Amino acid sequence: MDKDNGSGGSLLTFLTGTIIGAGLALLYAPKSGQETREMITDYGNDIRERSRRVPDNMRDSADTMIDQGRDLIDRGKTFISQGNEMVEQGKTYLDEKKQNLTDAIEAGKEAMIKEKEELSASMATEE
Repeated sequence: MDKDNGSGGSLLTFLTGTIIGAGLALLYAPKSGQETREMITDYGNDIRERSRRVPDNMRDSADTMIDQGRDLIDRGKTFISQGNEMVEQGKTYLDEKKQNLTDAIEAGKEAMIKEKEELSASMATEE
């Protein structure tokens, strides 16, 4: 796979160099307009022909990388969805525990008040 990426980079570098070279040649060549247009057409045809020769395996590699990228994005979306679900479950769990604690504190207060009233009543009857 590294060979494919290297070949793709080499081809891209070559094509870029060809385009830059053609541009410089056009700027510095003392030719007529017709000759310049013909030269541009020749360079364009040459580039088109070279780009047609891009190996199919490079195209396949690009397709494979695109598919892998899409798979990674889908997996990322799944992880995010699962994370959101876990956060919601955590919130629900904490809300339940908070309510249980609030209920226990309230029950403790009520028990303390009842015990205090019973103690006060028993002290009042002893007097």
